[in-house]
Amino acid sequence: MNAAERRARILELLAERGAVRATELATAFGVSEVTVRKDLAALEAEGLLKRVHGGALYRPRALFNPSFEEKRHRQTAQKRAIAEEALARIEENDAILLDAGTTTLELARVLNGRFSRLFVITNSVPIALELAGTPFELVLTGGTVRHHSGALIGPLAVAALEGFQVDKAFLGATGVSLEKGYTTPNPLEAQTKRAMLHAARTRIVLADSTKLGHATLARFAKLEEVDELITDAGAPAGFVNRFREQGLSLTVVEAGPA
Repeated sequence: MNAAERRARILELLAERGAVRATELATAFGVSEVTVRKDLAALEAEGLLKRVHGGALYRPRALFNPSFEEKRHRQTAQKRAIAEEALARIEENDAILLDAGTTTLELARVLNGRFSRLFVITNSVPIALELAGTPFELVLTGGTVRHHSGALIGPLAVAALEGFQVDKAFLGATGVSLEKGYTTPNPLEAQTKRAMLHAARTRIVLADSTKLGHATLARFAKLEEVDELITDAGAPAGFVNRFREQGLSLTVVEAGPA
């Protein structure tokens, strides 16, 4: 197990237990406590946990979730590569659902010019603006605007989604954990994402590798409730192997230059 795999596993254990001890981690991973302390220090520097004497405490991402604009400028090459891969799942005349998020926004951008007839439903104000000038049939759900991301969420969004059945849904996730599944920091957003899953025959999650091995506040899907996860080559090998060992579909793409 390399450093990236250890650190992903540490975050998973923290999400499950709330706290970990350095001695237990050293024994579990077969490494020294010095190595574990270096792992904890690196994760704390990223704001992913809080070190305490003898170990670390869970620091949920809900407490420091970056803004939509901040996220738009992170992992840009990876998100573009994931979007191009997702594009291969779409066919002319498809009815598709695009969740709010920066990776799904990249998918919206590459749709234009590739197809002439699509029916697109989204709960994302930025995606609706991106696609407003295209020849596609476009539906923007109602709902409460989450100013953090421009997402429309809550009962009105859920009620709108219940009236549709689409070919494919493309969703984002703030965390993908082997134990907790697909998560988001906002419970109302999780409710809206679940409605998207129920509205689609095929469900695909687009998540760059920084989301893997983490769990945030609210789960919107178990791993087996999603048909495919598309991520980038930064995904820890241990996560990829354990994910596929469960019989789940995961596609890893190589990112080009940013």
